[in-house]
Amino acid sequence: MTITRRDGEPLTLVKSSTIEQEHEALRLAATLVAASLSPSETTFAERLVAPFPWLGFLPKPQRDRFATEIVEVAGACASISKFDRLFVVLAEWRSTAEALAAGYTLDEQLDWLDETETINDPRVDG
Repeated sequence: MTITRRDGEPLTLVKSSTIEQEHEALRLAATLVAASLSPSETTFAERLVAPFPWLGFLPKPQRDRFATEIVEVAGACASISKFDRLFVVLAEWRSTAEALAAGYTLDEQLDWLDETETINDPRVDG
């Protein structure tokens, strides 16, 4: 809601959660800019491990994909001033890192059977 004042500039009322989300998006953007401008010999993806330590659980190719995706999504979200998707992407990558830390094996690292095998249900006496 915008309140028009005769003696000053208009005031806009918004939900506090919207303001908090915008501040968090700005902090995230500042973190990405700082990492990208860091005078380091390492790659951008490797520099992101400092502000996002959980990236250390991701294999290098996934860290590289995270770096690319988070920048692309941040830019897209900023262009429409809506940051919900940015936080979803960040949470998804963090969840992936948590799963890997807990012992989840990536699909490409598994050995798959060429043929299906039927296995009896161990709960059924047989």
